[in-house]
Order: sequence, then C-alpha cells, then structure tokens
Amino acid sequence: MDQIRSFLEISRWRIQLVSLATILLGPLYAAGSLGDLLTWDLFLFAVLFIFSITFACNINCYHDLKVDSLRKKNLAHAVLNLGRKKLRKIMLIESIVVFLLVFILFLRGYIAVTVITLFGWILSYTYSSPPIRLKTRGVLSPIPVNIGVYVLPILAGHLIISSDVSLIFLLFILGYALLNLGINLVNVAEDHREDKKCGIKTISHVVGIKNTMVLSSLTIILGSIIILFSLYSMVNNLTSGFVYTVMLICLLTAFLDITSVLKHKNIERKTKEKGARLPLYFVSTRYPMVVLLLINLL
Repeated sequence: MDQIRSFLEISRWRIQLVSLATILLGPLYAAGSLGDLLTWDLFLFAVLFIFSITFACNINCYHDLKVDSLRKKNLAHAVLNLGRKKLRKIMLIESIVVFLLVFILFLRGYIAVTVITLFGWILSYTYSSPPIRLKTRGVLSPIPVNIGVYVLPILAGHLIISSDVSLIFLLFILGYALLNLGINLVNVAEDHREDKKCGIKTISHVVGIKNTMVLSSLTIILGSIIILFSLYSMVNNLTSGFVYTVMLICLLTAFLDITSVLKHKNIERKTKEKGARLPLYFVSTRYPMVVLLLINLL
C-alpha cells in the first residue's frame, strides 16, 4: 500500500484529477450529440492519454530526484520508496501500453492521432531525460509541456470524433494553450532557486522570476480572452449563459490571484504559495468549459 501511495504521488494524482477535462474538451467540441461520445475509440483514446500523462509525470520525477529533494521532498521520497529500478520497469510497461494503443488506433484508421500521440511521447521523454533534457533549455523549457499536454491531446481528441477541424476550434486550442502556459509558469517560477542550485536553466533564469510572472499574467489574460471568444457561440440559452458567466469569473479570478504576486517584494516566496494552488486553478478554469460544451450537446 505504501508503494502504491508513492506511485500515485509521482504520478501527480492531484493534478491528474483534472485530466478528464483535457480528454473531453476536443471530443466535446467535435461532437454533434452525446451519442458521438459513446464509442470504444474514445475510450481507447482516454486510456492512451492517462498512460501517456502518467509516463510523463513518472519520468520527470525520476530525473528530477535531486532537485525535488531540495523542496518537493514528497516526490523525492516517493521515488526512493518505490525504487528507481522498479520505476524504470513501470515506465517501460507504460510505454508498451502507449505503443500498443497507438498501434490499435492506427489499425482503426486514426493515422493523425497515432502521429500526434507518438510525438507527444517523444516530447515527454526528451523534456525530462538527458542528454536533451528540454526542461533545462531556457526559454524553450515551457514549450514541450505546453504542446504535449495542452495542444496535442485536445487536437487528437477532436480527431477521434471528427476530422473536420474548424478555424474557431484551432483558436480555442491556442487560447487553452496560452492559459495553461501562464498557469504552469507559476510552477516554473516557484522552482527558480532549487532549479538554479541543480544547474537547471529554465525561462525563469533567462528573463528573471519577475518577468516570468509578468509573462504568466499576460498569457493567462490573452488565453482567457481567446477562449471566451471561441466559446461564445455556445451560449444559446439561459443555462449556457450562466455557465459562460461562471467560466468568465473563474478565469478572471485565476488571473487576479496569480497576478497579485507582482505586488509583493518577495515574488519567489509568493510563487511558492500560489504553486500549491495549481490544481485549484486547473479545476476552476477547465471544468466550466467542459460543462458549457456538454450543455451545447443536450
């Protein structure tokens, strides 16, 4: 049981609780009715996403053992408790499952989805693993996470339901990616000191922690505006209007809360406080989108 808890810890189960939104947003946007979502192909895609994101979390913790031991001791302890050798075996199994599911979807004709998924796996591997270790590449460090977690899965989920990708949907993906980039930059900023001690060079070390949070605020507000614009057509009754208003309030609240960091002298300390709220930011900003898209199908 203790090792199961360790595995859940390094799989970032708290943040993965919001993975359902990432799985559903693309299909919900593409679907014409609820019946379109009740397919085995979408189920396979959901399982594929869960194994892919779990692998990405596991390999990141595996290679970040040193830096996590400085502050995120729960992650470092979980890796050591589980054992690095066992973790390597687990990641191998996860990769095999990913490749097997990709092959099944390939046989079922989802060529674009298989290419997208394989590219996502490569990004997750090269982001954390030496010698490439993209997370240490300065201004490039946020890009793999943003593309691999907030662009590719949304697009792939849409393609499971429909290959007809509209311009407004691509605009939605852009907004979603910018929003989550801004939220994730909080995580980058809060690890500023620990990453520096371990020789990890992120965007925070290139532009400075304050400018990183300025960029965070800008991308959150820009992403929110684009999302609100791209989903406005979904508002066609009182219920959807209410959910749209809730979504607007949640986006604005997340923006104001994160931006408030810039008012303090000790920005690094405040980013560590906000970093603990990442799951809350993800839940409050994503699920109103899911509900709005779901209502649109009823």
